[in-house]
Amino acid sequence: MTTGAKDTGPLKLVARDLEDLSVISSMVQDAIVPPVDMTYLPDEGTFALALNRFRWETAGDGPPYQRTHAGLRVGHVTAVRRKGVDPQGDKDRLLDLLAIAYAEADGDKPAAVHLQFADDRAIRLEVSELAVALADLGEPWPTQWKPGHEMGE
Repeated sequence: MTTGAKDTGPLKLVARDLEDLSVISSMVQDAIVPPVDMTYLPDEGTFALALNRFRWETAGDGPPYQRTHAGLRVGHVTAVRRKGVDPQGDKDRLLDLLAIAYAEADGDKPAAVHLQFADDRAIRLEVSELAVALADLGEPWPTQWKPGHEMGE
């Protein structure tokens, strides 16, 4: 299958600084995330989620495009705060991941990794240090649909 762009194979990325995190954020933009596929492992200090990722790195000028399953892991997590996301109550909901951001510690506020979803939903992961990993899982599949965003005026 040809997508109009060079297939780079499965991604396996690690972010320990803001520049690396911006790359991971761009690769997971518009990923579809079932809330039931998120888990916090407090004993390990890890928050992990499974997602259905649009493969921006292979998207050419036209279809077919590709999606793939991927795993995202955030390490050194000390607390999880959710806004509009209920992993147990949202069993049939799919979230659209828009971006991942990082906020440095500020006074009494600890450093945090922010997962921003559409519809003003978010997860704030308080962390002792920045450690985010993304890995594609399995083979990609074709799709005719490329995510798009309307630009506000």
